[in-house]
Amino acid sequence: MRSVRATRIAIVAWMGLGATGCLAWRVESVPPRDLLRGGSVPAVRVTKADKSKVEIWSPKLVGDSIIGHPSEVAIARLVMPLSQVQTIATKHRSFGRTLLIGAGVLGAVGAYALLQSLNPPGY
Repeated sequence: MRSVRATRIAIVAWMGLGATGCLAWRVESVPPRDLLRGGSVPAVRVTKADKSKVEIWSPKLVGDSIIGHPSEVAIARLVMPLSQVQTIATKHRSFGRTLLIGAGVLGAVGAYALLQSLNPPGY
């Protein structure tokens, strides 16, 4: 009975991970101007010359600057001149990270089921 419950938990966890997936920042090889021209990018992470990183949500290219918000729900505006941009990255689903986390969840559920099966009946 407990192994059935553990299996169900593992299936639900796997489906949850599959639906969301892990996101990772990937540095783009195109110039920031070309990347933002389409307007379909939900967020970017800009690396400045001093190696600091700034996330800009809902980025738009206006003149020689990237204008957006400092977080997904922020109202405040953030302006970043293109001259300060060293690299620009966008979020993408990472199949490898999702697979690793899924394997870890399945391994933990399997270890739990194994330990539960070692208990004598009545516990």
